[in-house]
Amino acid sequence: MQSIKSRTASNTEAVTARLRELILTGELPQGDRVTESGLAALLKVSRTPVRLALATLEQEELVEGVPNRGFRVRRFTLEDIREIIEVRANLEGMAARIAAENGPTREQEAVLSSCLDEVDALIARNVCDREVFRQFSDINIRFHTTIAEISGNATLQRLLGRVTTLPFLIAPLVYVLPDDEAFGTIVEGQRDHIRLFEAIQQGQGVRAEFLMREHALMPLSRAALLLEHTGAPSLTPRKAG
Repeated sequence: MQSIKSRTASNTEAVTARLRELILTGELPQGDRVTESGLAALLKVSRTPVRLALATLEQEELVEGVPNRGFRVRRFTLEDIREIIEVRANLEGMAARIAAENGPTREQEAVLSSCLDEVDALIARNVCDREVFRQFSDINIRFHTTIAEISGNATLQRLLGRVTTLPFLIAPLVYVLPDDEAFGTIVEGQRDHIRLFEAIQQGQGVRAEFLMREHALMPLSRAALLLEHTGAPSLTPRKAG
């Protein structure tokens, strides 16, 4: 029998996922004020999982606290998204270089290989919907997390753990891309992962760093599309110089 604690955790995860989706689809537009009571009524749940979900979304920087007024959906500009993605790309590149220099253990190599096999199986199905893309996102996180672990750099792992929770990376693309384009993203990501795996296996640190940086910058090409979809009031381009 499922315990009360596990049911509460499961409910909170479901509420968090639903609120995240509402924000990333623009159903809760940027800048809108949200409250525990209002969201609880919207989702037909109690206020407790909503309160816990908002705490998680605040850490992910999707909402921000408003003194004595609950929360507000955070506003993002294109420059904000560029900064998030570029910071992640540099951290990921460093992790890949060190991982290649250190070399994986047999267990770590098996995890990376398993990730590749699982994505191959997804691609072989030749379909892409939200559930498939979510499965890919989970595998993608496991692949990148393992590379960070291989680096053995605890500080780097903590920083990557922090930045990976920020919005507008790979997972939100499922909400804005047509199925065929989302499927192409999976195929493209798999090609990158195969090359990264080979570079790490062969101890090619510089190559692994370059490949990872290029791979981690991939969401930049669709950042404007995602912002438009989430109801951003303006798309602020990078200033020249």
